[in-house]
Amino acid sequence: MTLSSCYQDLEVIAINDFSNISVGLNGLTSELDVKIYNPNFFPIQLHEAEISLRVRDVEAGDVTLVEMVELIAHDTSLVTFNVATRDGAIAQILKNDIFKFLKGEDVPFSASGKVIGKSWGMTVEVPLEHSQVISLRD
Repeated sequence: MTLSSCYQDLEVIAINDFSNISVGLNGLTSELDVKIYNPNFFPIQLHEAEISLRVRDVEAGDVTLVEMVELIAHDTSLVTFNVATRDGAIAQILKNDIFKFLKGEDVPFSASGKVIGKSWGMTVEVPLEHSQVISLRD
């Protein structure tokens, strides 16, 4: 019996809202905490994130792992991600929605993609989706 036949998908238990948000001339930075449950009898190491940060139609930035994380077997782990906009993204967002910004409306950010890990040579992927409106005026 192979390891892949015993594998159970990892479960995203909870996604906290973006935290430690900083908005400035260099863009937006934040953190995103995610609780992931590993139902398997073996640990899995998460080592990479392929998650994009979007505002409507603008690909605004990236969400990356703070550090490699080992998900312990039959346990829930807190995984922290860094969130950062790309150079010029905030200017593009404001340009596209200048009237909404002037009225004080918040901006809808969404993170979408997958987290990639490995265990005993087997690659594991966990889909991740999160949306939140953020004020760029603070």
